[in-house]
Amino acid sequence: MVTGKTSAPFEHTALEADIKRLAAEIQETRGINPENVKEAVREKLHDRFYAPGPNVGAAASAAATAPSANTANVLPNYLQSAPADIKYHVEKLIDFAWHEGIFKAIKKARQDDPLVLDAFHDALTDKIYDALKARGHVK
Repeated sequence: MVTGKTSAPFEHTALEADIKRLAAEIQETRGINPENVKEAVREKLHDRFYAPGPNVGAAASAAATAPSANTANVLPNYLQSAPADIKYHVEKLIDFAWHEGIFKAIKKARQDDPLVLDAFHDALTDKIYDALKARGHVK
């Protein structure tokens, strides 16, 4: 039975909480030119991706299924010539972020190959920026 709730079909509690947290951090940053919001998203994510210190804890395991259709066409252009396993790994990280939360996925990615980490950062920046716009957190 379908209820009267009008939420997005792919809404996940951890993801939504992470998006709201990032939106609040971006809004706290004074002097953001509306045309540079995407760069602010990139910088906020960069702080989490490349923060100094050890990668604490074991990585959570991603589902053994293929990434969802939501990850289609999100890979950075420079991955076009990358091996298929690298592309697939980045797609799985994006899928993991959408199902388990952004910050869990970043923690997992920090234990990975630098190419995967960088590509995931770039792809996630685009996805998060689009999600923030869709939810009305940024213009």
